[in-house]
Amino acid sequence: MCSTLRFTIIVFLALALGPALTVSSSGPQANAQNMSSYDSAPAQTQRTVKSSDQGPDISAKYLKQARVYRDQGRYELARQSYAQALSTCRSASELAVIEKEMGGIELLLRTMR
Repeated sequence: MCSTLRFTIIVFLALALGPALTVSSSGPQANAQNMSSYDSAPAQTQRTVKSSDQGPDISAKYLKQARVYRDQGRYELARQSYAQALSTCRSASELAVIEKEMGGIELLLRTMR
């Protein structure tokens, strides 16, 4: 009986004091009363460089790979490469070409099924 009572008291204290004794490795957490970690973050509108302008334009690589797959008759892989080219495309002219070729591949896949 004594050990059951002792166990119950320990569990109750652990549950009651657990959140107060927990230490986070990332420092203080933001909550409704303390929003300082969000206040110090830079605003999204202050950025001068758009994320779409950063990094290399890799849509041409995906487009070339899709055309190779299409010529080999590997249409599912071609559709996947077209989708990757579409998601990384930066210019409207390339976008129109990719959409047109991808539409052809999707039509071909639908007919084959």
